[in-house]
Amino acid sequence: MHPDEDRIMLCTIFFDYDLVYGDQTLLFKMSKSIYKSIDKYNIFLNFLALNALKNPPPLSFFRQFVVEQDGKHKDEFDLKARAMMPLVDAARLLILSNGIKNCNSTLERFEKLAQLEPQNKDLYISCSNAFKVLLRFRTVDGLMDQDSGRFLNLKTLNKADKLKLKSCFKPIKDLQELVSTRFRLSQMF
Repeated sequence: MHPDEDRIMLCTIFFDYDLVYGDQTLLFKMSKSIYKSIDKYNIFLNFLALNALKNPPPLSFFRQFVVEQDGKHKDEFDLKARAMMPLVDAARLLILSNGIKNCNSTLERFEKLAQLEPQNKDLYISCSNAFKVLLRFRTVDGLMDQDSGRFLNLKTLNKADKLKLKSCFKPIKDLQELVSTRFRLSQMF
């Protein structure tokens, strides 16, 4: 079986598992099996790293928001795909690469990474703060529009909110550079 975009996406969702009910030993066995496979096939992390970089930083060269070009959400900003998923995917990848088990929320992952890698602590704290701001934007917009809050109509944001949103994008760019360097993605293909 060869990794493709759909298989990687299904796989990444799987790594966010958590026990809700039942025998906790099954969770430990599953975690042990996952990490054993990752150790055996370390190229897998490179494919997860490529997936974590598939959404580039959400600003154009002229520091304008990258918005949807067509369809139902034309001229809207995809908060989930362009801002939140790069943080989620990178945090998951870095936790897996460090062999940390049972750390399954993005905020928890950034906190743990800040402890594990003091040289990158400021970056991970910035990523955590950015994720919290993005969650707030998504929640507020979702409540106002009675939907998921995934797509933001930028015309409804004031200048201060646009600046606050843009400030979340620098940690994304820095985190993606760290992932690219750490997993030597420029040498992969």
